[in-house]
Amino acid sequence: MGSLALFSQGVPAQERAAGTPSARPRVFRTTRGGPELSVTARVRTGVQPKSVNVSPDGARVVTCNFGRPDRDNVSVYDSLTLAQVGSITFPGNAVETVFSADGRTLYVSNFRENVVEVIDFSSCYAASAAAPCSPTPRATITTGSLPKFMALSPDGATLYVANWGDRSVSVVDVATLRETRRLPTLRHPRGMVVRPDGTLLAAAFHGDVIHVFPAGASAESERFAMCELPRHLLLSPDGATMYVTCSMGHVGFYDARSGARLGIGTLGRNPRSIAITADGRYIGAANFTSSDVSLVDTVDHTHRTIAVPGASRIVGLAMHPRSSPIRLYATSWDTNELILLSSR
Repeated sequence: MGSLALFSQGVPAQERAAGTPSARPRVFRTTRGGPELSVTARVRTGVQPKSVNVSPDGARVVTCNFGRPDRDNVSVYDSLTLAQVGSITFPGNAVETVFSADGRTLYVSNFRENVVEVIDFSSCYAASAAAPCSPTPRATITTGSLPKFMALSPDGATLYVANWGDRSVSVVDVATLRETRRLPTLRHPRGMVVRPDGTLLAAAFHGDVIHVFPAGASAESERFAMCELPRHLLLSPDGATMYVTCSMGHVGFYDARSGARLGIGTLGRNPRSIAITADGRYIGAANFTSSDVSLVDTVDHTHRTIAVPGASRIVGLAMHPRSSPIRLYATSWDTNELILLSSR
């Protein structure tokens, strides 16, 4: 399917079915340009680093070493030097992470064990930059089959866990660390974001839709028809714009309330993870097949794809909270590396 046909689907299903004139809205496309990035540091990780994340204060970087079960599942690094300062071990294998707003708790999805690991991260969060730290597993949360991506509600009271293996999203009460219900989805739920009003938007990777679950709901209120294989979702800081990657080399800009398509940003081949700076200005993308990264300016509507020499199948990506200088962290699946790219 070509890119034009692909993104013509990115409007609400009910709007398309009604055949209204707004079913094919005019959209913008990014043009080539924007900041240049270059590799400034790189370090070995564990086996097959699936994902990378940055602590809320920007001091620490964590990678999930998917290919090393039962040992050194998560590695912790200083965000400036990439010196390793800690590691986390538990039975199973790590996939994705999400930090609590205060940075003192790290949630890690455990693919094999069908749980989320709850990690006390306070020793790493409070430590000086170069000091070793000892993040400690303190609890597990039982979820559905093959938990993958996670998202926290704006108030931090609810953790949502996408269960890749059983067409559902687990709703977890953070206070009790217990699953309270499961939200039904189409096949392979993956990317999720929570709007400021508490509404969960959850992408079904093999359903080509985004499910809309109001806060407290047990079923969707509507769904947005989406591009083929929607993978990762982001929200702008004000919650008005949703960004979605699929598998055809683009990031789509959508109205977060209506699902209406607003624009298209060009990426590399087979984009996987995306991340955004805290001010919402820049989006970074990990391009798995082309083994490079892309940077999209959401204000000037530009894009730039940056080569990463020696990398092979870039899969994880995170952005430092500050947008100046830009710092982008990427993981190379085949070469077992964490790579830092920075603006000049």
